[in-house]
Amino acid sequence: MKITLSNADAALDDVLRDTDKLHSQELRKTIAEYIEAQREALKALRKKLH
Repeated sequence: MKITLSNADAALDDVLRDTDKLHSQELRKTIAEYIEAQREALKALRKKLH
């Protein structure tokens, strides 16, 4: 699956929504933290490209 910068945020939202179905609260928290780090990386990349 090829993900472009323009739809990367939507993909992260999908992953976060899917993690809500997990039973492990610790795993949900870890994934949410990772997704937030990825969002920050996307912001930095966008800033660098523009």
